[in-house]
Amino acid sequence: MSILETICPLCGNPSLRGEVCGRCRAKETRWIECPDRIRIVICPTCGARREAGTWSDFTSSRDDLVEELTRRAVRLNENLKEIAIEVSITDISPNRSRAYYRVTGLLYAVPVEGSCTVEIEWKKEQCDRCSRISGSYYEGVVQIRAQGRRATEREISEAARIAHEVEDAMMASGERLSFISDIEEHRDGLDITVGSQRLGQEIAAAITRELGGRFTTHPKLIGEKAGKQIFRITYSLRLPRYSRGDIVVVSGRYAEVLRIEAKTIRYLDLESGLPKSVGEQQVERRAGHKSEAKTWMVAYRDGDLLGILDPETGITRETVAPRWKDIPAGDSVRVIEDGEHLVVLG
Repeated sequence: MSILETICPLCGNPSLRGEVCGRCRAKETRWIECPDRIRIVICPTCGARREAGTWSDFTSSRDDLVEELTRRAVRLNENLKEIAIEVSITDISPNRSRAYYRVTGLLYAVPVEGSCTVEIEWKKEQCDRCSRISGSYYEGVVQIRAQGRRATEREISEAARIAHEVEDAMMASGERLSFISDIEEHRDGLDITVGSQRLGQEIAAAITRELGGRFTTHPKLIGEKAGKQIFRITYSLRLPRYSRGDIVVVSGRYAEVLRIEAKTIRYLDLESGLPKSVGEQQVERRAGHKSEAKTWMVAYRDGDLLGILDPETGITRETVAPRWKDIPAGDSVRVIEDGEHLVVLG
């Protein structure tokens, strides 16, 4: 092999097989390219971002967003290795920022360093979701009522909680237009106005799973768009006359409702501790709900008689102990007051 075959033809330094050496190749290669400006479209109301015509929520900070987008915009040579990037961002006006990039790496095994500056234009535009909310757009209403009675405060509170949990889950899965635009409490129940029919369906199904009852759908034609009929749907949800956890009176005995199957109630007899079933019409009345129970201290026990301390007055009152549960003096019990009667839940 001659000497000409072992040196770089450009600089004369040693080179494998007489090829252009790495230093000369790196010098002649444009390995970093930056756009002069990029535009970021954000919603001033919720902070969502539009990219390629699609709105999406993001949880990162403004600086993290700028860094992510400009990193994508800066083009580096595919032969650049061991890349290290430093980014500094400066706001120059409410609608302008400037990102300065310093990039180092190895190009053809030669250390290189370069920099570039990208100007960021912030454009504010109301997103699809906020536009619908501000325009009072909705696709359905979930109407929650109770069969033959008023919905309790507990049921209304639980229904609202379930609705928000369903909304959060759908938002997290990318259903941006599945929003709750209004929750209005009425004398007899709750109305939940929703931005999508799927959200209304999911909320109604979730509430009936947790609180019981059933729902029916009632679509109403409101117009046409692009030749397609547009409907709004009312989800009419009826909570059962009795719900899980209710304390009811059956054949003169207190019972805790375990579940409702059609018009059959499965309950726990609080005197015997046995589970039983009865038709809804055989329930005499509702005495309360187990969530309303208070903790009382057992002062003494005399056979089947319990002396328990009222937590509010400190007065000892007597009641019959449940046969199915051993409750010695010093224990605590959960109690519901039904008029003059004390109902021991255990």
